[in-house]
Amino acid sequence: MIAAMAKGGFECKVTLRNENKLGSDATCGVQHRGTTVYNEISVLSTARFGRDEVGDSIASRRSGPYRQTIVAAGDWYIWVRPGVYAYDMARALPGSVVLEPLVEK
Repeated sequence: MIAAMAKGGFECKVTLRNENKLGSDATCGVQHRGTTVYNEISVLSTARFGRDEVGDSIASRRSGPYRQTIVAAGDWYIWVRPGVYAYDMARALPGSVVLEPLVEK
């Protein structure tokens, strides 16, 4: 994902990286429009998690108490902070979508 972001025009400086049998995680920051945008990247192992489990993981981030704005595609998702920059990050990652926080009624 870091390489894909760079290819899309965002050089993301990695501050944390973790790989294990469940997948991988990384946190990176990119300078964009005068602010630092933090990206918490999660890639889930398709050998361990099915489509529904990936969707459940993403849904849990979008609902309370978290209510995060997520950029996602396939087996990965990114929590973009601040969320107003999620659409910019998604444009750099072909095939991804922005998922706004879920509003609970």
